[in-house]
Amino acid sequence: MCLTAHFIDKDWKLHKKILNFCPIFSHKGKAIALAIEECLVEWGITRVLSITVDNANTNDAALDRLREKIGNWGTSVLNGEHLHLRCVAHVLNLIVKVGLEVFKESIVRVRNAVKYVRYSPAWEALFMECAKYERIETKKCLILDVDTRWNSTYEMLDVAEKYEKAFGRYNTQDPRYKKHLKFSNVDGRPTSDDWSTVRKFASFLKIFYDLTLKISGSQYVTSNIFLREIYAIQSILHDWSYGPHSVDMYAVGKEMLNKFNKYWGDPREINYLLFIAVVLDPRHKLQFVV
Repeated sequence: MCLTAHFIDKDWKLHKKILNFCPIFSHKGKAIALAIEECLVEWGITRVLSITVDNANTNDAALDRLREKIGNWGTSVLNGEHLHLRCVAHVLNLIVKVGLEVFKESIVRVRNAVKYVRYSPAWEALFMECAKYERIETKKCLILDVDTRWNSTYEMLDVAEKYEKAFGRYNTQDPRYKKHLKFSNVDGRPTSDDWSTVRKFASFLKIFYDLTLKISGSQYVTSNIFLREIYAIQSILHDWSYGPHSVDMYAVGKEMLNKFNKYWGDPREINYLLFIAVVLDPRHKLQFVV
């Protein structure tokens, strides 16, 4: 477990310090809470505003226990009532994965095509020759994603769709390509419909990708941008769910909006400290809370 402290010093300078990096032999809430408590005691830290954790039941249990412990120290805000802060990036990850599941078949076919080309330097060189003949101008190289990290999947799709014509030409140059991508007598090569789906979905994912980068910054304060950004996401998902879009895009918008509402649909379920951060931002004040 890695415990990182974020704080502002007397000169209003933001700091990020790793307090510990230790193995956890039990993932139960009690064990996690005890490890955090021991670290805070060791460092002599008693004033804790909030603790950000991934969205997991064990973390919920750990924060319930810590809320009581830190509240007893008498130095927390409102006795630790708003100690628990869910990781925004992790919730975004859960929302995006719903969309990835809807388009799983198209994504898998593109991933397998990229994986094949990247398997051999010779095949990759032949592919780049195909791209040259198709006058593809992008200088980016094909990227193979890690399928458990959605942002890497976005990067893969964003680059691969630009090489659609190159994949089409490559299909005529390498006879092994079709055979290798055939599974259970089913052609596994990306179709024109797959590329169309991937292109639209990659454009959609860019919104979440940019937001994840923005709220993951550690050299600047991010709490004051939370409400503005998630309300923007909510508006986009609502448009995709009820706007004049294709059936598949309607389906992904609906599924992602349902997941969004599970965590952020009810303002009463959002940590109130985030509302205070927005109110204290002179650019917004009460804009998002009235």
